[in-house]
Amino acid sequence: MAFTRDGYGQVEPNQLSAQKTGQIYASLPLDSAVKVLQNGEFMYYDYKTNKVSADDSTGMAEPMLVFNEIKLYEPFWRTSYKDFAMIRVGDNYVTSKLATAGYGDGSTTTGVTPSTTWTDPAGTHTQTGHTEYPYRMDGIAPRLFKTNVGDIYTTNMVKTLEGANVYAVGDTLQPKKNTTTKTLQLEKVTATAGTPLEGMVWVVVKVYTMPDGQPGLKLQRVQ
Repeated sequence: MAFTRDGYGQVEPNQLSAQKTGQIYASLPLDSAVKVLQNGEFMYYDYKTNKVSADDSTGMAEPMLVFNEIKLYEPFWRTSYKDFAMIRVGDNYVTSKLATAGYGDGSTTTGVTPSTTWTDPAGTHTQTGHTEYPYRMDGIAPRLFKTNVGDIYTTNMVKTLEGANVYAVGDTLQPKKNTTTKTLQLEKVTATAGTPLEGMVWVVVKVYTMPDGQPGLKLQRVQ
């Protein structure tokens, strides 16, 4: 059957080495061109340009797995993992389509410079030169996992296939740039005779399901 996805991408970590090695990165802001970032996508953690991007300015880096902590603030009976993504609202973000605002004024905060003056609620004390009180991070900081050969996880964040197209055990996948989402998404690739695949390669080890019953793939990194 065709491989389809309902809602946003999901990641079920089976054996991700970053959880033990500490190779988890979450200090750079997301490229402003990215409006929605889903778990299971890949991005570059690019310190040269000081952003998380689908483009590698160094020409030497490898993409990292997007695996944000899932936080859904609507009632549990209205949301599930498929509803979670980082959805840009101005300089901030909301976590699902059901949410209408991030910090309440996110849609109007692009380019805002935090105030350096703080006054306590009673109005009796004013302090200048500090930004921690009205602090607002300048951008969205996603969480990226460095993956290593042997890592295993289950996901439905791969290129959807229509009609009779299917994924099968043994298929190889690589992250490729999606020009619409400005993110990297796994899609099926095939090595040609005498020309091995270069860079990161994942192989389908089991055609599976996600916890919510949607089609999923268990993947292992082999290169």
